[in-house]
Amino acid sequence: MFKLLIAEDVKIVRETLVRAIDWNALGITLLGAAENGEEALAWVEREAPDLLLTDVGMPKMNGLELIEAVKARKPEIRCIILSGLNEFEHARKAIKLQVLDYVLKPIDPAEITTVVARAVEGLRKEQEERRGLELAEQAVKESLPNLTEVLSQEEWAGDLKKKKLVEQAIAYVKAHFARRELALSDVAASVGLSEKYTNRLFKEVTGQTINHWIIRLRMEEAARLLKDPAIRIYEICENIGYADQDHFRESFKKQFGVTPTEYRNRWL
Repeated sequence: MFKLLIAEDVKIVRETLVRAIDWNALGITLLGAAENGEEALAWVEREAPDLLLTDVGMPKMNGLELIEAVKARKPEIRCIILSGLNEFEHARKAIKLQVLDYVLKPIDPAEITTVVARAVEGLRKEQEERRGLELAEQAVKESLPNLTEVLSQEEWAGDLKKKKLVEQAIAYVKAHFARRELALSDVAASVGLSEKYTNRLFKEVTGQTINHWIIRLRMEEAARLLKDPAIRIYEICENIGYADQDHFRESFKKQFGVTPTEYRNRWL
């Protein structure tokens, strides 16, 4: 069973999503339904879902900001947008955030069932691919016990190539981390690899995902800029690629343990 979390501020829509769809028949365990983006993000940090179905227009943190924050923490979570805002700008940003689908209100339980079923099928295929690779690797190890030395040499060469690719990815991130639209797809394209493999390789070598690396660079630049009292905090927020000051404040506090204002006050 795959886990799904709903984020929807309108009570009647939220209750309809919970009750009108047979989630169990789709192979889904419904974790719950959050009333806003902040509540949903807190839920993700407690128990990460495999799928997130979120409205766009919510108070405190809208759906796109929620997805951006979720991707920074758990890039493997698949997201589906539910919205009455049929605007190109939202759809374009959703594509940048690697959203699986974009469902327009008023809600149609049959359409949502179809979209979620498609997402579940994709997740199952990924699981099968991972299991197949694990079984193949195990079979090779068991059938070729005398090739340890050769494999070690090949692994060393492979590790060197991986490090070079990650160095290229890091150089690209350092040059573009301040771009608001910077996404995993951009970094993957810069090294000529798939998004999934690039992120896995990056984490294998650095111990962090690409999104975490981007956030770290942005926060380090923010800390540097905060030492200059002539630069306003909203300007710093914009300069490092954040559209929302609340999201920036949350990310900064998570990195340094204090808010941007508290950090600045230390240097005054």
